[in-house]
This record gives sequence, structure tokens and C-alpha cells, in this order.
Amino acid sequence: MGIRTLYGSAGARGAIDAFARRFDVLELDILDREPKPKDATLRKWRKEAGPTLTIALVAPKAVSAVRPGPALDEALARLLEAQRLLQARFIVVQTTTEVTPSQLNRERLATVIERIREGLGEARDLVRIAWEPRGLWEPDDAAGLAKKLGVDLAMDPLADPREPFFHEVLRYWRLGTVGGRTEFPPVRLRYLAEVIASAQGDGERVVVFATPHAPKEAKRLRTLAESLASKAPKGGGGIIRPRGSFALPDEDE
Repeated sequence: MGIRTLYGSAGARGAIDAFARRFDVLELDILDREPKPKDATLRKWRKEAGPTLTIALVAPKAVSAVRPGPALDEALARLLEAQRLLQARFIVVQTTTEVTPSQLNRERLATVIERIREGLGEARDLVRIAWEPRGLWEPDDAAGLAKKLGVDLAMDPLADPREPFFHEVLRYWRLGTVGGRTEFPPVRLRYLAEVIASAQGDGERVVVFATPHAPKEAKRLRTLAESLASKAPKGGGGIIRPRGSFALPDEDE
């Protein structure tokens, strides 16, 4: 049995119920918004999402900063309440660039992750936590810490196209553009489709596009991956190895 891939975008780019008919996952970054979404609004969004759309909720910046204090406590309470109202199945912690790989920050991150789990109560086994490191973290180092903490690593496996990065804990692909691009290059979509179609294992992988044309690109990648999977020999294709095993083709090809 292969890994199940959920496709979606950061933001619905339209009515949530219409989005839910086309995609699997919706990432919401709304807890630092002013004015703050009302509880009734969050309940409405959950209803519009229907029973099949998975919601991934981005933690407030005060949580992702992992700095102890009243701001973190307040933001954590807001995160947990929003998770409950939205019935979010993923919580995404995007640590800031100030959260460097120091021992202190590792300990603080571990504490925040455990506080989230404790706050989830009976839902802790149903909700997955994804950690997206930003700043000075090396992918291998981040993957090792994510595995130790028991969370999914969230990142763009092609953030450095010269050295693609894939790892067993990289189960939340957050795909963006680099430089001045506004569209995900087709050659990268094809490359990722090949990875998805040939990967072995079980569980779930989330693929979220955070690009100006996110829904279109999510649909395109899903179509490519499904087409490649249908043509693969029975018994599965080759396993995509971690970084360095495959070279990304030139984007002009």
C-alpha cells in the first residue's frame, strides 16, 4: 500500500465549499489576523468544509517563536480553541528565523510541542503536528529533531533545486516559489509527481501550495502523479532516496 497524498493550498482562493469539492486539504493562517475570526465564523468554515476536507491550522507567531511568557500562553489557548472549532487535523508550527538550532531553542520547541499535545486532550492521537523550520536549520538536522519530537517535518523539498531533500519525516510538503517567480516551474511539478508516484510506505503525505496560482498547481500535480502511478509496473516503482540521489533537471528543459 502506498502513501496517501492529500493535495491543497494555503488559503481557499474562493468559497470553502467549492474548494472542498476539488481538493483534500486547506491550510489556514488566520490566528494572527485582525480582527480575530469569531467562534461563529470558525464553526461556519468547518461546516462549509464538509466531512472530507482536511484543515491544517497554522499556529500563531507567538507560539512559533517558542519563547515562554504570557504571549505564548495566550496564543496557545487561542490555537487549541480554534483547532477544536475547526476540527483541524494538522497544526503547523512555523518557527521564526530567530529560532536557531541552539540547544535552548530545541528545548523550547520540544516544550511547545508537548504543550500542544497536552492541550489537545483526547484529540492528541488524531491531530498531527507539522514543524516548518525557517532560518539557519540544515535539512538533515531539522529532520533528525522532527523525528525525535515525533512530528512531521514541513518544508519545500525543492527549496534548494540543486540538492533536493526527501526524508521519511518530511510528510508535509509546503511548496512555494523562489526569487521573482509567480508560478511553480513545470519541470519541478513533473519531478515531484515522479517522487509521489514511485514512493513506497504507508500513512499520509500533505502537499500544500503556497503560490499565487496554488489551486491550479495543486490540481496539475495531482493529475501528473495519478497519471504516472497508473502507468507504473504492478508491485510499485523505485523508491526515491534522500538528498543527492537524483538530480533535478534544468528548468528550461
